[in-house]
Amino acid sequence: MTEELKKSMKQIVAELQRNSLDSQWLHQIPLEKKEEYVTKDPTKIYFIERGNLLVTKTLTSDAILDVQGINNKIYEIFTKNELIALENLSDENTNLAFKMSALVSSEIISIDKEYLLNYCTNKPSFLEAILKYATTNILQYEEKSLAFLGSREQRLSWSVETQKNNELNDEVNMTNRILSKISRVDESFISRNI
Repeated sequence: MTEELKKSMKQIVAELQRNSLDSQWLHQIPLEKKEEYVTKDPTKIYFIERGNLLVTKTLTSDAILDVQGINNKIYEIFTKNELIALENLSDENTNLAFKMSALVSSEIISIDKEYLLNYCTNKPSFLEAILKYATTNILQYEEKSLAFLGSREQRLSWSVETQKNNELNDEVNMTNRILSKISRVDESFISRNI
């Protein structure tokens, strides 16, 4: 994610906070290191105020033919000034659950979807920034899906490079367990190749 887009997201959330009249519209959630926050609420989007999170997205749908709990999970690392659960902006109920695990002491802000969308209606520049952010995410997912068609070595290499560019805090210890989840490669393979 580009720094310009992250800065835009930070400015949007700051303005939303300044003008929020109801505590249900925005809610701050502090997370200690290794603490988890799980949600299935399709009416919320989350913003990382500070810290880094390992996010597990789990899709439950009748359309998935794979074994439940194995191939329907996506692991991603999100850093400061990024949005999580952007999929919830869609009116379609995608049955996504998000488990956010703090890699360091972190803080997220829960944003009511309708509040955000109403604000975007009155402030088109917000909508434009969020569309750019969503488009960038989609392009990253396409890149990831192509990388994941490759060998274990290619998946691991792509994941390591991506995390270097993700500008994680020095506090984050990128363990083999986390790398194995992100790259879908077993831990023993990572131990032998890093």
